[in-house]
Amino acid sequence: MYVANKLGLSTLKDMQGSTGAIYDCDAEGNGVIFSNASQHNFPGTTNLSDNKFEVNEALLVETIGFYGHSASTSPFQVTSNYIGLFGQNEVIVFDLVIGNKVVIKDTPVFAVGGPQCFSNYAVSTYASGPPPYAAGLVPRHQIYLEGAGILIPPQVEFYIQYKVFNIVTGDAITLTSGGNRRAAYLFGTKVNLNFNTTI
Repeated sequence: MYVANKLGLSTLKDMQGSTGAIYDCDAEGNGVIFSNASQHNFPGTTNLSDNKFEVNEALLVETIGFYGHSASTSPFQVTSNYIGLFGQNEVIVFDLVIGNKVVIKDTPVFAVGGPQCFSNYAVSTYASGPPPYAAGLVPRHQIYLEGAGILIPPQVEFYIQYKVFNIVTGDAITLTSGGNRRAAYLFGTKVNLNFNTTI
């Protein structure tokens, strides 16, 4: 409770914890996700109205994932396969910033793999041909923090800043606004306001 009080969660013992996920995309092409969430449309692009939580609301981040967000389908924007939008040679190198602290630094997430959100393990792939089919496992576009997690406390701004590189040539890939976008989600345990005191 001491730590919770320091973070502003003075009523932690009265709160309800549940699974939570937040997502946003880099619509501006400036290499930052979540910081401009208030300017993005809901729910197609983001499920946030700001890049900080309300008083007595927090998220213990247990998974960070990236996906592609196609802006070319009108009138609806579509969450898409990362490789299908950007190819398999990309690697995202990102920092997670909470307040004025970089809590995850220079972490790579590779484009090769399945994009399905909120799933465990890897994706099974099968080659065509007669049995037995050649099977392989490819990683997902996620990093897992279960068992430790990173807490985003209430009333503190957070964002992901990232760069994209070609893993074959090593060249930086220039980000642009419009068109297909790179997006991210943070998934974990969310602490919500106690219904007994807010209704």
